[in-house]
Amino acid sequence: MSSFPILDLVAGILFVYFVLSIISSSAVEMIMSALKVRSEVLTEWLMHIFDKTIKTTGGEVTLGQAIMDHCSVTALSKKGKSPAYIDAKNFVSALLEKITYDPDNPASIATSLNAIIDKIEKSNGLSHELKRVILTYANEAKNTYESLSVKTMSEIDLFRDKLEKWFDSSMDRITGTLKVKYLRPFTLMVAIITTLAMNADSIAISKYLYNNPEARSKMADLAYSKETAQNLNNQMAELANSVPDTARLTEQQFKDAVQARMEIIKNASASIEGSIPLGWSKAEFIPKPGSNIFFLLIAKIIGLTATVLAIMMGAPFWFDVLNKVSNLRSSGAKPVKTEDK
Repeated sequence: MSSFPILDLVAGILFVYFVLSIISSSAVEMIMSALKVRSEVLTEWLMHIFDKTIKTTGGEVTLGQAIMDHCSVTALSKKGKSPAYIDAKNFVSALLEKITYDPDNPASIATSLNAIIDKIEKSNGLSHELKRVILTYANEAKNTYESLSVKTMSEIDLFRDKLEKWFDSSMDRITGTLKVKYLRPFTLMVAIITTLAMNADSIAISKYLYNNPEARSKMADLAYSKETAQNLNNQMAELANSVPDTARLTEQQFKDAVQARMEIIKNASASIEGSIPLGWSKAEFIPKPGSNIFFLLIAKIIGLTATVLAIMMGAPFWFDVLNKVSNLRSSGAKPVKTEDK
């Protein structure tokens, strides 16, 4: 608790937003994992970019499907479906193997960059634009290799490295598409449901903390407690960096992944439970004598909308803001310099 009640009030509200954002993010992650959204987006990209038909040992398929079904990529994914994530090295291995495959001589393997370039030029599995891009990378790798005085890697490795970086940059754009097309709508939907279910009215919460010094002090202590906020944030970061690929999980492993997110939601809810008024009560629907029902309704809508918008900002945003407020509270006034005394 600081010596400034208004700062405690702000910190308490920020902590509520942080906790609600964590609850929302965990729920969204479960929804996206259950619906296999990442797999669907990656499948759509592969089928759109690599849409030319090629010959394989199993017959004619599109290059995108051939890559998804390749042993370097497929893991436990269903045939014709991409896993949620593909490692860049595995993707390049599958791509090069398929576009250099010779159905008339299946045992032949391109062992030099010149041989790979020759097979790419003759390949019918790439669009003209994509073929020019890949050939550009191949020739750049060849020229770079020839100009190196100390050769620490082969020209094929240089070529593969350029393809891997191209794939990674494409995945960054896919992530942007994922956010716009799925993550934001799901987050908005979950934020609305969470706010309404918990009756998380920003205006009502602010009034409660302002009029109850004890509750305000308790919420401020939670907000200033770096251990509490850091623990919740670390759990979120850990799950965000290890999003389960449902195509590779057994039923029990998927249940464990869901349970981990439920545990975060439980811990987050427990951190503010009893400190602020959440949930609906009969008093919500019984206006005080003399009050204006219209203004009460408008205030309720504004309060709930403010919470939804706050949740949309995301837990990392509120975690950073909380740290800044905490540092502001800890710093206090600057000491007077000796020469100024």
